[in-house]
Amino acid sequence: MHRSTLTARLITSVIALVLTPIALILLSVGGQTMILTFFAYASDGDLASLTGPLLLQILGLALLILVVLTGVWSSAGLIVIGIFSIVPLIVAVFPVTLSWLYGIAPREWVDGFVYGLPLVVLAALGAMGLVLALVRRDPRPKGAALGVVGLFVAPLLLAAGAWSITWGIAEGTLFALQRFQFDVRPGPGFAVVVGALLVIAGITVTRWSRFALVVPALVLLVGSILLVVARDAVMPALFELPRGMNTVAPSLLLYGGGAAAGLIYLTFTAVLLRVVAHARSAGSAGANGANGASGANGATTPDTTVHAQYPHAQYPHAQYPQAQHPPAPMQHPYPPVPGQQPLSAPYPPQPGP
Repeated sequence: MHRSTLTARLITSVIALVLTPIALILLSVGGQTMILTFFAYASDGDLASLTGPLLLQILGLALLILVVLTGVWSSAGLIVIGIFSIVPLIVAVFPVTLSWLYGIAPREWVDGFVYGLPLVVLAALGAMGLVLALVRRDPRPKGAALGVVGLFVAPLLLAAGAWSITWGIAEGTLFALQRFQFDVRPGPGFAVVVGALLVIAGITVTRWSRFALVVPALVLLVGSILLVVARDAVMPALFELPRGMNTVAPSLLLYGGGAAAGLIYLTFTAVLLRVVAHARSAGSAGANGANGASGANGATTPDTTVHAQYPHAQYPHAQYPQAQHPPAPMQHPYPPVPGQQPLSAPYPPQPGP
C-alpha cells in the first residue's frame, strides 16, 4: 500500500479548489458565445467568429487537465473538488436556487449550471479521485476477464448516466427557466441524481478495467469537434432527440462538457496507469526488503529456522540424576611441593600402623 504525503494532499487540494472553478467559468463564458453564434438567425457558420470563445474553452480544458494530473501525487485534490458536485445537484433538484445564483454572479458564469456543466465535470473528478485512492491501496490486477467486461460496462453506464442527466435537466431546470415555474419536480430531480451516480459508477469500472474510458472519451471528443466543424450534419441529428433534450444535449456540448469529459477521461487513464505502476514497484520493493530481512535473520539464527521446519519428536525426555550441589571440592596437597606428586591413595583404604 502506497499513500501520499500530507504535503502532497494539501497542495493538490489547493490546486483543485483554485483551478477547477476558473476552468468552469472559462468554459461557461466561451460556451455562451458559442451558443449565441450557433443559434443566431441566418448564421453563416463562419468559424472565425468562434476564435475567441474557442481559445477560452481551450484554456479551461488545459486547467482541467492540470487538475487531473495532480492525481499522480495524491488523489486528495480530486476527491475534495468532487465533493462540491453536491452544489449542482442541489441546483438541479431545487431550480429556485438559480434565481439566487443569477443575483450574486454574472450570467455568463451561471449559465453553465443550467445545462449541467459543473455536475458532469465535478462528479467525474470525484470518481477519479476515489479510483486512484483505491488503486494506491491495492494495485493488484483483477483479471483479464474483468478488464474485457469493463470495456463494455463503462460506456453503457456513462451513456445511461448522460441520458438521465440530460432528461432531468430538460424537464427540471430548463423547464423552470422557460416557464418561470420553480416548484420542485421530484421526477427530474431524481433522474439527475441517478444519472450522476451512473457516471460515477462508470468511472469506477476503471478500478479493474484500466482502459474502460478510452472509447467514451474518443466518442465525446469526435462528437464535440464535429459539432463545431460540421454543424449542418450534426445538429439535425441532435434535434431528433425528445423535447427539451434536443436543447440540453447540443448546449452542453457547446459549453465544452463533451470535450472536457473526453479529455479528462484520457488524462485520467494515463494517470491511472502511472499510479498503478508506481504502487506495484513500491510494493515489490517492500516485499523484497522483507524477504531480505527474513533471510538475514535466518542466517544468524539457524537453530530457530530448523526447529520451525522440523518439529520435535513426540517422545518423553530422558531422565538424569541431579548433580551434587554444591560439588565436592578436589583434594590437593597444601602447600604444593615442587617436583613431587602426591601418592595415590590405596584402594580400598588400608588401616594405619
